[in-house]
Amino acid sequence: MGLFDYAEIFDQLFASYDSIANWEPDTDADGNFIDANGNIIEDVVVYKEQMLQAWFDTLEAVEGEFDVKAENLACYIKQLKAEAETLKKEKLAFTKRQAQKEKQAEKLTKYLLSSMQAAGKTKIDMPRAVITVKRNAPSLVISDELGLVDWLMKNNDKLLKYEMPTVKKAEVKKQLKAGEEIPFVQLESKSSVTIK
Repeated sequence: MGLFDYAEIFDQLFASYDSIANWEPDTDADGNFIDANGNIIEDVVVYKEQMLQAWFDTLEAVEGEFDVKAENLACYIKQLKAEAETLKKEKLAFTKRQAQKEKQAEKLTKYLLSSMQAAGKTKIDMPRAVITVKRNAPSLVISDELGLVDWLMKNNDKLLKYEMPTVKKAEVKKQLKAGEEIPFVQLESKSSVTIK
């Protein structure tokens, strides 16, 4: 049985509490108080106390089961988070090593290119590698980006890409907390679970 199943059990249990609290016994033809099975109830107060005690015992058992299942689930969540943290650290280590290898390969590639250009070679054909110096398509080099943007705004703004501004959420939140009214936003609290 999952945790969601317990929600329905709790609903039914609390609904039954109201019926126990408001319970009034039936009577037989002789005026004796009787239970649902037709058995005579000797002491109505004691009988009702027994019904309430049984209800509390059931509640305690269900809560205990729920708590154990919740604890097991929480432990599994903690395990998953620990595994995710380990993977994150490994990912960072791999990313760092990848960047180092890429940088090293880039430096050595530049060195190889300059060496081949100095030797006047455009191709080396060897058994394990074929090395070719080729002329790439021209790439755009901007010497003064602000100057270029200013010039394009005045002369040809079709060559500019405009982007939507982003909201400084921390600043907006700070001002809302200070009592300032800002349309289209509100502060909202959500529930969360803490597992230790």
